[in-house]
Amino acid sequence: MTVFGAGLSIAAFAVIGKLAGWANDYGTILVYLAFFLWMSISGRLFFWGADKLVALLRTKKSDNRGAHR
Repeated sequence: MTVFGAGLSIAAFAVIGKLAGWANDYGTILVYLAFFLWMSISGRLFFWGADKLVALLRTKKSDNRGAHR
């Protein structure tokens, strides 16, 4: 999920220059609301995956400490 969330964020930043044109074509509120929703979802997916990775690494680290005692 971390990679997927990062990919969504990268895709958003790749088209950020087109937002003004889309806002003129489709409406300012709709375009910026959709962009905000896209970034919220991508950020949440990224941090959800990152939290899972950190928890997994902490679990493995604590398991390794117990084996050396």
